[in-house]
Amino acid sequence: MKKKDYKKRLEKEKREMRVLEMNDSNKNIKNGIIISVCVILFIFLMFAFTKIKTGEWDFFTRKNAVKYSAEVQQTKILCGQVLNRDNDEYFVLAYPLSDDTVSLYDSLLERYNGGENKLVLYKLDLSNSRNNICKADSLNLTNDVKTLKVVSPTLLRIKDSKIINSYTNYEDIKNTLLSFVD
Repeated sequence: MKKKDYKKRLEKEKREMRVLEMNDSNKNIKNGIIISVCVILFIFLMFAFTKIKTGEWDFFTRKNAVKYSAEVQQTKILCGQVLNRDNDEYFVLAYPLSDDTVSLYDSLLERYNGGENKLVLYKLDLSNSRNNICKADSLNLTNDVKTLKVVSPTLLRIKDSKIINSYTNYEDIKNTLLSFVD
């Protein structure tokens, strides 16, 4: 009987091992499904958060009737573009746009732009770091952009890609620009 008991016990242990293995594989499958659901949920939450943050989904915002349109800025130029504009004759006003005198020049430019027989006027922002190559303490007017140096403020009158006049104080700039308006 020992053999029979031994065989029964052996078969009982095999059954118990199979049950344990089935439970382990079921746990692994269950854990895998839980992890997969968590990853998918995390990806969905990140997607939704991104859509809400960028404004594509507007659950939490009011709809405004304000529409913004893009404008092309054609009056501001860089230092390298001073002598290569398409116009035959034009002005270039060089001054720092972040300076305290901006409102003074803006009101002058507003009056100038109101005129009819005027030349095209381009602004050269001397407060822009890209224009530091032509900013200097003393004026050096050449028809080569690499050696051109302007002071703040400067009004250049350019004809056929050559500088024909320059004005460096506010009164001269004002008188020159307003002579085209009046």
